[in-house]
Amino acid sequence: MYTTKKKTCIWKLVALLLFLDGVGMALSAEVDVETRPPNVVLFIMDDVGMGDIGCFGNHTIKTPNIDGLARDGARLTQHMAFSMCTPSRAALMTGRLPVRYGFGSKHPMRVFMFSSSHGGLPSNETTIAELLKGSGYATALIGKWHLGISCKENNSCSDPNSQGFDYFFGLPVTNFRDCGTDNIIPVLWGMSKKVTLSEMLTNLAIACVFAFLLAGTKLIGLRGFIFFMVVALAGNILLACRDDIRSNCVLMENHSIVEQPLLLNEHLTERLHSRAIQFVEQNQNQPFLLVMSFVQAHTALFNNKEFRNHSVHGYYGDNIEEMDWSVGEVLKSLKRLGLEEKTFVYLTSDNGGHVEEFTDAGERQGGWNGVYKGGKTNTWEGGIRVPAIVKYPGHIPLDTVVSQPTHLPDVLPTVARVTGAQLPDDRVYDGRDMMPLLTHADHAEKQEILHEFMFHYCGGFLNAARYTPQNGDTTYKLHYASSHLVPGIHGVMGCFDVFACECEGNSVDRHDPPLVYDLSSDPSEVNPLDSNDPKVKIVIRKVNEAVATHRKSLPRNTDHQFTGSNLMSRPWERPRCGRFPHFTCTDPYLDQLKKLNGEI
Repeated sequence: MYTTKKKTCIWKLVALLLFLDGVGMALSAEVDVETRPPNVVLFIMDDVGMGDIGCFGNHTIKTPNIDGLARDGARLTQHMAFSMCTPSRAALMTGRLPVRYGFGSKHPMRVFMFSSSHGGLPSNETTIAELLKGSGYATALIGKWHLGISCKENNSCSDPNSQGFDYFFGLPVTNFRDCGTDNIIPVLWGMSKKVTLSEMLTNLAIACVFAFLLAGTKLIGLRGFIFFMVVALAGNILLACRDDIRSNCVLMENHSIVEQPLLLNEHLTERLHSRAIQFVEQNQNQPFLLVMSFVQAHTALFNNKEFRNHSVHGYYGDNIEEMDWSVGEVLKSLKRLGLEEKTFVYLTSDNGGHVEEFTDAGERQGGWNGVYKGGKTNTWEGGIRVPAIVKYPGHIPLDTVVSQPTHLPDVLPTVARVTGAQLPDDRVYDGRDMMPLLTHADHAEKQEILHEFMFHYCGGFLNAARYTPQNGDTTYKLHYASSHLVPGIHGVMGCFDVFACECEGNSVDRHDPPLVYDLSSDPSEVNPLDSNDPKVKIVIRKVNEAVATHRKSLPRNTDHQFTGSNLMSRPWERPRCGRFPHFTCTDPYLDQLKKLNGEI
């Protein structure tokens, strides 16, 4: 039998061993942080223009956190996106032009309008999440997805969890105007009342009885009865379509609906970045990829009450300033956890500002593109040139500027470079590794041009191209087709079709020979060069040859994602939560936030 003294000694020895084991684990964790590949954080803003951010020239909207990110890294002043959100996000995820895998629409609809649509990012594309997950990374996407969530017959699924993200919390589509905030005009008829299936069936039954009674009294004949029923049925179908748009107003956690309808003004921004910070905290001891995909500043605009009437630029400025605060909260969490120096950070917008967005009272609800012509939905510079910042401590010099053309597909190969992940070699990549530019920004003028040619699509139409000659300091842009632009009633150069510029037909001007602009001296695309000038003729010839070569690299057969059947709504496949007939639920975390803020 052991004595008390012996027991005490044994317990002291056990305690000492446990302490030493703990110290060893702590040391090993520190070594792991120092030797493991860097974390990756990607911020994607929505509809934010080149003129909206302080470090890109705006002196009236306050963006201290984004400006600080630029001081600690590099600003990309000629970073190119696509003219709408869905193809831009696809390009960033895959490193490839969307037209290569069926994301080049041949008609005006270039985004998914319904969560029940069957179109989506093909499962055979390798996303940035799948690339890093294969290298041992934890992966999360917080916020807007808008790349489809359906599964097809062959179990080819487009939702974030099926595309490499371990965790998803956010919106499957986007925050359409129908999602209901102040000063909103819904897509169909200004109606705000939610119509349930039971109400539609009731309406149809009442119409049937009423028509039957009228037919029985001979006030209407058989043809009148049929006409009456067709009108009643059509009305209910339209209500169903209108209600299906509102069914997009949901908040998802992985495959589950956690809030329906989505409450935009109820701390949504805070709820999103809180989930992001929670993910970072849970995965701080392993490399992780966090894609923070903001809903702001796409309409419908919304704010927590702390940011209402916060900016001199009204509701839109409030949105930008709240988003900047959200960026700051995520960056603070990285610093607090000692991860700032080991994290590659990238921030951009998915397209230029939507210059046609104004309230009936004349208040701007869309972005500002500075000196650049046009905006979201077209291939003028205002639609595709976006603010971009990259920070990688110890690798990218502080407060640097990169003026060479770069674009969203460059993100994936750049991340592959800094993380050591291996890109698949069975496909054409349109992106290039930006690290040589970013790490030697002081000598960028002497470096090889990353993209001698760049191709700008409007949907499935190649409407413009960019040419930066090797060993030159000029970037030319050629327009083969350009959207009609007119001075707006608010003094903004907007789209001829008011809400969304089209890519072909009567809404565009075709140019043969193409319009040629020298963006180095004319970034506003005001004065086209003389197409009869021998030097300009050489530029046109070289770009035409590059376009022809590029077209040959495109697949002849691809599964187009924007066909009518893929885009159509399928009400029976709507995401739902709660019970029939109302299908409503509220994010449980919302009540926690309200308690923390003393609201309940």
